[in-house]
Amino acid sequence: MTSARPSLRLFLSEMAKSPLLIGAIWPSSPALGRVMANWLPENCSAPVLELGPGTGIVTAELLAAGLPEERLVAVEKSDVLASYLSARYPKSRIVAGDALELDRLFGGEKFGAVISSLPLKVFSPGQVDMLSQQISDILLPGAPWVQFSYHIANGKPPAKSFRSVDSKIVWSNFPPAKVSVYHPQ
Repeated sequence: MTSARPSLRLFLSEMAKSPLLIGAIWPSSPALGRVMANWLPENCSAPVLELGPGTGIVTAELLAAGLPEERLVAVEKSDVLASYLSARYPKSRIVAGDALELDRLFGGEKFGAVISSLPLKVFSPGQVDMLSQQISDILLPGAPWVQFSYHIANGKPPAKSFRSVDSKIVWSNFPPAKVSVYHPQ
């Protein structure tokens, strides 16, 4: 793919500037994105919210799995990466902002799924609780929160307000990652 080298350079540049903001040592793999995309809702016309899309590797897999670009909404904290994604996916709504401010960013809007690559392990417990509550507030009934983590041994939901419904380890990702799926309690 022609965008692989520029996106890798962009990822490494942003990681060098703000390692905790990026929260990864290497970009996610397409295999990880495909596992996450398996949880896209069927027969749902609601938008899907992607949190922390980075350079768009998971984004590309969501679209390849059939999500119409017009239904994709993504929140990226890095202004540089948000600009890159806006140019790469012009029909999507790319929001340069903080995922900890979903209430402010989206008001009463509802989503058919939340697909998250946020590095929750660098968040404080209070931030994870705040994010979890906001995700719960914006999800349609029965909609999933799909989250990946490099902490593959952890089986607990990120907050007590969610229950785990499935998980899968993607060994081919570097480093290996666990995709967990949660529903609000």
